[in-house]
Amino acid sequence: MEAQDRIAIMQQFGRTYRAFMSAFEAQVGHPLPRWRILLALHEQEGASSQKRLVERLRVDPGALTRQLKPLESLGWIARSADERDNRITNVKLTAAGREVVEAGLPRRNDFLRVAMSLPDDALTALSSALRMMEERIGVAAAQTADAGSATTATD
Repeated sequence: MEAQDRIAIMQQFGRTYRAFMSAFEAQVGHPLPRWRILLALHEQEGASSQKRLVERLRVDPGALTRQLKPLESLGWIARSADERDNRITNVKLTAAGREVVEAGLPRRNDFLRVAMSLPDDALTALSSALRMMEERIGVAAAQTADAGSATTATD
């Protein structure tokens, strides 16, 4: 496959990602990053440390904090220092937050049912290809970081 074909595939991936994010928010009523946080807290039932949320959602700690602030302002989550270790911040869904998630779940399920109504073999192949692509992107990023470190070390 030629470079221009690979570029076209990546551009299609970007368009598909943006279309998915936009449609998800329009249908469910929440941006996907916010929804993932709310859903993780809903599924956990109880408080979670921000560190545990970072690990579960595989997001940057700063990005999580930026998402939590408006959720707290809306009254959907509550944050508090851990009773045993005040360096740890715990997050829990409030009753209002639980209502938001429970109202959004049917809309999310309807959206996914329609958007992902592909044959199982196509979904399996897509999942596999995305996993491989994510792995290769990680390799490329590591090589770029290594090259940057080598350049800095020789300066």
